[in-house]
Amino acid sequence: MAANLVLKERELLSASRHTLRRQSCSSPGFRDLVQTKKRIVAPLLVVSLGFFFCLTLLAGFAKPLMSTKLAGSFNIGFLLILVAYLVCWVTAVLYVRAANQIFDKKVAAIMDAEPKGSNQS
Repeated sequence: MAANLVLKERELLSASRHTLRRQSCSSPGFRDLVQTKKRIVAPLLVVSLGFFFCLTLLAGFAKPLMSTKLAGSFNIGFLLILVAYLVCWVTAVLYVRAANQIFDKKVAAIMDAEPKGSNQS
């Protein structure tokens, strides 16, 4: 009997959490956060994946260009590989900056607007 009661309480808690999550996901603040993330992440993704896709195509189909010597045995292929590392780091730094300066503020605003009884575990 006690086990059934505990089970029913957990089901009620789960149902209320689900309802609260659904409400917070449909809130204007959450939708604004998702739109902001899309606006920032999409260009970063397009640039970085576009660079790597072009680098792959160049490596496969433009071998004479990629083997053009720049200094000693250092060629364009090596230069573009170094630029690939730079692209990764710059993309990561830009995302972390956006997360710290923009996303975290929006999440804090959403959490402040959330009803007080909704953070039960």
